[in-house]
Amino acid sequence: MANFSDLHLTGETVIESGQYIDSGGTKKELRQGATFPNCPVTGKATTWTHASHTHLTGETVLESGNYIDKHGEHVVLQQGDKFPNCPKTGESITWTHEQ
Repeated sequence: MANFSDLHLTGETVIESGQYIDSGGTKKELRQGATFPNCPVTGKATTWTHASHTHLTGETVLESGNYIDKHGEHVVLQQGDKFPNCPKTGESITWTHEQ
C-alpha cells in the first residue's frame, strides 16, 4: 500500500476528493482520481495541501498526515488507520487536516 502525505505535487493523483490550496493560496476543488494541476494563477508546477474538511471517528484514513480534533488534540495517522476517538475525552469526534 502506498504512503500518502499532506503535501502533493503537480502531476500526482488525487487520493481524497476535497478542496485543496496551492502554495500561492489558490483554492481548488479536486476529485479522487484527478491529477493535481499546475497553479491556476501562474500555470507553473506547485504544491497542494488539503483545505480543512472533517473526518469522523471510525472512518478510514485515506491520506497519511497530521490531524487535529476540535479540542486541539493532535495525532499522526497513516493511510488505512481509523480515525480515533478524542484522546482527551474518549468520545467520538471530528478531525481535520492540520495546516
